Amino acid sequence: MAIPINTIKIIKINKFNYLLLSISILIGAILRYNFSANKPADSIEISTLGYSLGNNFLDIPLDTVITWQQLLSPLRFDSTAQYSDVIHNLMTESTHPPLYFLLTHFWLKLFTTDGEIVSLAVGRSLSCLFGVLAIPAIFALGCFAFRSQIVGQIAAALMAVSPFGIYIAQEARHYTLTVLWIIPSVACLIATIRCLQQQKILPLWLGCVWIIINSLGIATHYFFGLALAAEGLVMGWFWLRDIKYFSQRYWWRIYGVALGSLVGCLVWLPAVTGISNNELTTWIETSYDFEDIWQPIPRLFVWGVTMIFMLPVEGTPTFISILSGVTMLLVLVWVFPSLWRGWKVAFASPETSLSLQILAGFFGFTILLFLFVIYGSGKDISLVARYGFVYFPVVLLLLGVALANSFQNIDNKKLREKVFKIIPSFFTATGKKIIVIILVMGLCGALSVVTNYAYQKSRRADLLAQVIQRKSQAPLLIAMTYETHSEIRALMAIGLYFQHLEKKANFTTEKLEFILVKKDKDEEILADSPLAKILTEKPISLDLWAVNLEVNEKDLDKFGCLENAASLPKTNYSYELYNCR
Repeated sequence: MAIPINTIKIIKINKFNYLLLSISILIGAILRYNFSANKPADSIEISTLGYSLGNNFLDIPLDTVITWQQLLSPLRFDSTAQYSDVIHNLMTESTHPPLYFLLTHFWLKLFTTDGEIVSLAVGRSLSCLFGVLAIPAIFALGCFAFRSQIVGQIAAALMAVSPFGIYIAQEARHYTLTVLWIIPSVACLIATIRCLQQQKILPLWLGCVWIIINSLGIATHYFFGLALAAEGLVMGWFWLRDIKYFSQRYWWRIYGVALGSLVGCLVWLPAVTGISNNELTTWIETSYDFEDIWQPIPRLFVWGVTMIFMLPVEGTPTFISILSGVTMLLVLVWVFPSLWRGWKVAFASPETSLSLQILAGFFGFTILLFLFVIYGSGKDISLVARYGFVYFPVVLLLLGVALANSFQNIDNKKLREKVFKIIPSFFTATGKKIIVIILVMGLCGALSVVTNYAYQKSRRADLLAQVIQRKSQAPLLIAMTYETHSEIRALMAIGLYFQHLEKKANFTTEKLEFILVKKDKDEEILADSPLAKILTEKPISLDLWAVNLEVNEKDLDKFGCLENAASLPKTNYSYELYNCR
C-alpha cells in the first residue's frame, strides 16, 4: 500500500534509503565526470583557469605575431603565484567575486606541475565535485522541508540526472558551488519561518550559520544576491501576515540576520556597481525591439524545462531536433495535470503546506526579479541558461513534492480538475509511472548533454580547429580582432584545442601562429598597419584564417591574400580562409 506523504515523517532513515541515495550519487558522478574533458573550452572557462592560476590576460601582445606557447601563457602553472595574485588580477580585470577562484587555485596546485599548461579536465573536476555534492544536499533539504524521505529521494534522483545540472557541473565555473550555498540558505529560510509560525525566537547558532552561508554565497557569485532578494521578499510576505507582532522579540533576531547578511553583501558593493557598465557585459544588453521584447519569457520557460528533462536538439538533423522538441512538449502536457494534483494535495496537507508556500514564493519572486533585471536594468540574463542556477534546486524540490504524491492511491476521477476534463482518462499520467517517465526523460537529457547533443558550447572551438587542421598544410596565421580580453580568451580556446589535437591526432603546432588585431572603426588595413606589415614581410606563403576578424576583405587582396573558394562548415565563429602568397 502506498504511504501518504503526510505520514512519511514517521519513517526512519534505513539502509534502503542510504542505498537509493548512494545510487543517485553514483549515477550523478558518472554523468558529470564522463566525457567532460572531451568538450572544447568555453572562453569563460579560460577566464576561470587563468585567473585561478594567478595570471592575467593583458600581458598578451597585440598587433604582433605570437606563438601557440605565448598565446596559452596565462594557462601555464607557476608555483610562485600567490592567492593575492588571484584576487588582484580577478578584481582588476573581471566581474566576479574571488571565492571559487581561490578554491580552484588550491585545486589546481594539487594536480599540476610547475610550468605545465593546466588541464581542462582538472579545472572542470572541481565543479563536477560540487555538482555531485548537490545530490545529497538536496536530499537533505527535501527531507527537512517536507519531512519526507520520498521527496528527498525524488529530488536527489532529479538532481542526479538533470540535464541542466550536468551542464553547469561540466563547466569550470562557480555555478555548482553557488547552488551548494543556495540549498542550505533556503533550509535556513524554512527553519526561520517555522520559528515565526510558532512565535519562537530563532536560535542564535542558526542565525549565525545563515549569515555565514549568505556571505559565502555572495563571495562566490553576485547572482546569489538574487536568491537573497527572493528570500527577503518571502520573509517580507510573512512579515506582512504577522505585522501586528513585528516588534516582538522573535522578530528582532531575524532583523539581526537580515542586517548581518546585508553587511556581507555590501562588502562587494564597489565591485558590483561597476558591473552593469563593464564592457564584458555588453553582450547581454536587452533588446527592446518589438520582435525581441517578448522572447525572454519563453526562454526562461525553456531553460526551466531543461532542468528536468531534455532530448537531443543540437548537432542533429533538423527533423530530429523538431521531433525532440515536440516530444518534450507532449510529455510536459501529459504530466502537468498529475503535477497540479500533487501540488494541491501538498498545499492541503498541514505537514507540507508551509514549506510549499515558501518554495513557491521563492521561485515566483526569483522569476519576477529576473524580469526586473531584464526589462528594468536592460540586461537580458535569459540569453543563456546558466543563470538559472539561482532557482534550480527549488524547481527540483517543487517537482519532487508533486511527484511524491503520486505514491498515494488516488481515485483519478474524483481528483481530475475541471480544466483538465477535456483530456481523455487514458492519457492522464498517474502513480509511479509519472516518476519513471520523468526520470527516464531526465536520463535521456543527461546523456544528450554528455554526448554533446544538448547544451553545446556557444562557440565550437573544436570544430574550427579540426577544420583548420584538415584544410591547411602551409604555415598558419590565425587572426582575430581585439576589443576586450574576451577575444583573447576566445582565441585561447582555439589554441587549447590545438593542444588536444597535438596529443590525439599528431598535429604539429610548430607552424601555428596567432595575432590579435586592435579594432579599427573603419575596418581598413592601412599600408603601415601592423597586420599589413606582417603580411608584407612574411618571406614564405601562409594560410591566413580570419576568425572574427573585422577588416575590409578587399584590403587583404592588396597584400596577396586571396579568399579560398572552398565551402567551410559552421562553427559559430565568423571565419574565412585566405591563401597568402
